[in-house]
Amino acid sequence: MSTVSILSSTDDGRIAVIKFTDGKTYKLQHPGNRIYLEWQKEFFTVTEGVDLAKFLDKAFEYCVIPENHNFKPTVDTVKPKELGVWSRVLRRFLDGDIDAPVERYNKASITEGDKAPHSK
Repeated sequence: MSTVSILSSTDDGRIAVIKFTDGKTYKLQHPGNRIYLEWQKEFFTVTEGVDLAKFLDKAFEYCVIPENHNFKPTVDTVKPKELGVWSRVLRRFLDGDIDAPVERYNKASITEGDKAPHSK
């Protein structure tokens, strides 16, 4: 099972640092609300829902920065068991929901089945 630990985040939620169980650390950088809303037009429709490949392509390209290593994740290069974890982490981050647990919990983590601490 893949797990991600949230190491830090800024007060405004625009930057977070996460670490996978394999030891790789990544900085997540929010593109800005307007850009994220524009992206949603590209990967979301009411009839089809979210096109996860398009969402992850955008998020990996513009929001995920490797820290102290050269592995730049893409839909094609992450391990299948990590894809769902990346999807949840990136959706939470872009929705502004990843910085809250850091303040309330000593160690926040996201595993394959976790939801945000205050989501239903």
